[in-house]
Amino acid sequence: MGLSRIGAGLGCLLGAMVAPAALAFTDADAVRVLTFARAQLADTTAELPGVTRSPKSSLSNGTWTTVANTDRIAWTQGFFPGSMWLMFQVASEPIWRERADLWTRPLEVQKTNTETHDLGFKMYTSYGEAWRLTGNTYYRDVLLTSADSLATRYNSQIGIIDCCDWNPNWNIPLVTDTMVDLQLLLWASQNGRPAYRAMAINHALKTLADAVRPDGSSFHYVDYRADGTIRSRGTYQGYSTTSTWARGQAWLIYGYSMMYRYTGDARFLTAARRVTDYYLANLPADLVPNWDFNAPMQYKDSSAAAIVASALLELSGLETDATRRTRYRTAALGMLDSLVSPAYLAQGTNSPGLLLHGVGNLPAGQEIDVSLIYGDYYFLEALLRFNPRPNYPWYAKLSFSRSQHLLGTNNTGTRAVEFDLTPLRDVIDGGVVGWTDSSTEVTSFSRLNLAVRLSTDGIYQARNGAGWSWLRRIPYVRGRTDHFRLSVDLVARRYSVWVTVPGAAEVQLVNNVAFRSDGPFINDLGRAAVIATTEDSEFRVNSHRVYSPKQPPAVARAEKLPDALWEQLDVPEPFSLEPTTSER
Repeated sequence: MGLSRIGAGLGCLLGAMVAPAALAFTDADAVRVLTFARAQLADTTAELPGVTRSPKSSLSNGTWTTVANTDRIAWTQGFFPGSMWLMFQVASEPIWRERADLWTRPLEVQKTNTETHDLGFKMYTSYGEAWRLTGNTYYRDVLLTSADSLATRYNSQIGIIDCCDWNPNWNIPLVTDTMVDLQLLLWASQNGRPAYRAMAINHALKTLADAVRPDGSSFHYVDYRADGTIRSRGTYQGYSTTSTWARGQAWLIYGYSMMYRYTGDARFLTAARRVTDYYLANLPADLVPNWDFNAPMQYKDSSAAAIVASALLELSGLETDATRRTRYRTAALGMLDSLVSPAYLAQGTNSPGLLLHGVGNLPAGQEIDVSLIYGDYYFLEALLRFNPRPNYPWYAKLSFSRSQHLLGTNNTGTRAVEFDLTPLRDVIDGGVVGWTDSSTEVTSFSRLNLAVRLSTDGIYQARNGAGWSWLRRIPYVRGRTDHFRLSVDLVARRYSVWVTVPGAAEVQLVNNVAFRSDGPFINDLGRAAVIATTEDSEFRVNSHRVYSPKQPPAVARAEKLPDALWEQLDVPEPFSLEPTTSER
């Protein structure tokens, strides 16, 4: 759609264009993509020769082009570790924290880099995600030093972050990309550097005044003279001086939404609306833009779609107007619908990435119709903005190290635990769901203070002191999902377990049994382990949560128990205690 048609019928376009498609995107779609992402990221970590370089764009042979982590001008190094931090968020598995940290730390060399505006991209996506998810002050300190370096590029005469020094044709330039880099300054302003807030606000307002056109479209760059007058404006990675580069517009949507979140300044909400409405009004039917809205050459840019989907999920949560809130969220979900479809998702292809059909820099002939690591990062971010804690399955693992999930350090005193368990074999030889302290590494079954077991007899049992107990014989059935509820007293070192099978009332498995007698020290429920004994994925756990008993239960219970099920479950059974016959 051309520029002249933007204003006419915008509301109609936004309402009619996005409503039908968005209804299809579900949690199941998100989990499916996250499962694929897990495999792709794991393959990439195995195939990269080391941690000195990070992936950027896909090649036709199924590998990545890479960038040195020491490269001071390149801007993409943070997205690979950032993607792994997001994968850590999905299921709290230590292996993803370890992988993310391994590729994050080589970027510390960038913290004193004053040659580029792109420290926000490099450091906030890596160290910022690390700080958010771990609270480790090492990451915070590196971020603050990085913000100090970025702040040296602030030109107080003009009121902008000077983009870069590498282009001899520019004097003092700003680019729309920097709107996202401002997050590093805004974060720092809340963490001991209050002066950086004004820098970010001034830059955002200057970008709005000089780079955003009256109709909401944008120039990619604005170059200034020392006195603040404009030397030139254009679209460096787009089609022409007067065109609108799709990813440049995406950076504006993301940046102004983020600015409004940090500042609450209504000017930024207005700006976000303005650039968003232009973008949406000019989209094709599948909601994935051409690389430039005005270019005759048709190359889709999935990276722009991923950035905007993530931004609009945030903006819709901040929006004060109910109609716009609905439009923006519906549009975001419609974009995700397209991106998870076979037309864009790389599953089943030889691409090492997640999304097909990205465009890096078409005028330079670089990265055309490829997977892009930054598109993948914002795609993952969008999925986790759709649902920050997706119901991602925990599959049982033979490896103790890979079986673990971190639950934090705050689960102390009396806690409730709930989860769903689905056996995937007819008989499971002692598979265990167990819990221990956050500081305990699970290296054997004996490191678990409390546990539920699927016994070789085909029933559920719970650890009690030196053995295993049950009050009722509750059989497990392959493919049937049963719900568990635990009440845990960490001070008394005792717990109770209830089980609900589909269509049944809750049945108590054990009552007030003791933690493992030879277990390690425990003062929190900080680590869970889902351990297989015969093969990986012999059972799975979903919807695991730990909470204060004062919170309402997570799952409603059915009250009627079918007669046939009573016959299976309501068998009087004396209190049973097995002697310990193995370390399990």
